[in-house]
Amino acid sequence: MAFQTLLYDERDGIGYLTLNRPEKLNALSQTLLAEFREALAGIEANPDVRVVILTGAGRAFSAGFDIESEAGGPGGEPLSVDGRRSRLKDNIDTFLMVWNLSKPVIAAVNGYALGGACELVQVCDVKIASDRAVLGEPEIRLGYGAPFLMTPYSVNLAAAKEMMLTGDTIDAYEAARIGMINRVVAHDDLMADCERVARKMRNIPAIGIKTTKLSINRALESAGFLSALNHNLELMTQFDTADTPEHAEFARIRAEGGLRAALEWSRGRFEET
Repeated sequence: MAFQTLLYDERDGIGYLTLNRPEKLNALSQTLLAEFREALAGIEANPDVRVVILTGAGRAFSAGFDIESEAGGPGGEPLSVDGRRSRLKDNIDTFLMVWNLSKPVIAAVNGYALGGACELVQVCDVKIASDRAVLGEPEIRLGYGAPFLMTPYSVNLAAAKEMMLTGDTIDAYEAARIGMINRVVAHDDLMADCERVARKMRNIPAIGIKTTKLSINRALESAGFLSALNHNLELMTQFDTADTPEHAEFARIRAEGGLRAALEWSRGRFEET
């Protein structure tokens, strides 16, 4: 499989899938997400691939959803409420492909994993992070909601609320402590550790892996996970399209000075807190 924004390789029953926009910290653009869906469909159909390792090129796993491609339609026009809802639904459905993949996905978190990328890490089956990794969901500070409500199911309620209501980020050790990831390893050992786990899974009968992953997922779904996603879709559509002073100021600065200026304005509001 050849892609513009992904790298893909197969070796010894392991599929290596790399988000490959290092100049943009592997931000999840609409092009990348479309190719990601194509790659996952190919992996699902390939019996030779028994397990997947997902990582990012360069110094980030991913900085999250690409604000520029998320903000408008194909021609750059602002999205309507229905258009924003459809975009969020597409993003949820993309992440659910990882959830529903019959093969385990190991996240090799090599650096920043923020916003939607933090949720992408959590929806993977095993999460191993470099000691350089930083995770969190700061998008609330930019006037966007978390489209894939995974964090409350990954960590305890107190930690989930504090992270999601403040937009704070945490280092890999804190992420491991609260259960967001499995463990932290030295940066240079990250891929070797992920491959060690992948080889264990590869050597287990595929039917055992498939049915056990499905059984675990069904337990969470029985606890209301999918229902919560659907409710969250409607609430985050309201949040993302709300007419607030913060949204208006962000949009004004972006129109006059560009996205970087708007992001700097947003970050500056939290520097002393």
